[in-house]
Amino acid sequence: MSLTFKNITTYLNFTLCLFIFILTLKMKTSTKQHIIYGIILLVITSTLTTLLIYSNNNLNLQINNLNNNITILQNNLDTKQTQLDSLTTQFRELTFELQGVDDKYNTKFGELTQKVSDINVETGSFTEIISDVINSVVSVGTNKGQGSGVIISSEGHVVTNYHVIEGARTGSVLTYDGKLYGVQIIGYDIKEDLAVLKIVSNQTFNSLEFSNSDNLKAGQKVVALGNPAGLSFTATEGIISSPAREIEGNTFIQTDVTINPGNSGGALIDSQGKIVGIVNFKISGYEELGFAIPSNRVKDVVEEILEE
Repeated sequence: MSLTFKNITTYLNFTLCLFIFILTLKMKTSTKQHIIYGIILLVITSTLTTLLIYSNNNLNLQINNLNNNITILQNNLDTKQTQLDSLTTQFRELTFELQGVDDKYNTKFGELTQKVSDINVETGSFTEIISDVINSVVSVGTNKGQGSGVIISSEGHVVTNYHVIEGARTGSVLTYDGKLYGVQIIGYDIKEDLAVLKIVSNQTFNSLEFSNSDNLKAGQKVVALGNPAGLSFTATEGIISSPAREIEGNTFIQTDVTINPGNSGGALIDSQGKIVGIVNFKISGYEELGFAIPSNRVKDVVEEILEE
């Protein structure tokens, strides 16, 4: 049973009555004194013990209350943490959804831009576009043969097919304005059949940008710029037959644009005058069955070569 002040008061009153009773007894004075001293000592000891027990009980009660409060706070904290984890999960899901919406928007915007350009071309021709980009086309000549290339930076970096320069000891490029320049081989990727050259000159050059080949559609109009059969700076118009044709483990753009020897390494451009692919090969014995390396893959290879 826990002690209270009422219990303590009762106990002290009882002790006091006992003390008075002893005083009334007929005893020797010395005996009474010893008994009184003993009772006083007993009262003091009992009182201190009682108070100590009472204080200890109160302390235990406070500790229990504190532990209960801590448990309640911990439960509240766990609840809040669960709610926070749930909100974090919802935020991540919303972020992924927004990213998906953004990707779809960019894709649709690219498709819309291409459609607008195609409409402009259908109402006129590629003539104006070709005249704007032809200065960025070069004829690549080596001691092994001839091919095409396209300038992709104002410093004079040129992208072409690796097989155009394969095994060559000397090489040069001829620009649309009739100037001949020496070149350096910056790097190449045999597997992708791509190479990057650098025109040896301090002047700046007109260059073309890469388009996003993921946005290409079958039936889209394109033009191949190159130097077929030694006829420099020739433009041939056609459409994309398939934007992603799988051949021997690689993806190519299939086009009905007329491709002949010398076109290799040249640019396949869209109605915005941007590179959608690099002309690579045609299937021998078949007309209007040419293939180009998609611009996204070309861009990745070029960036890797320039970073080395």
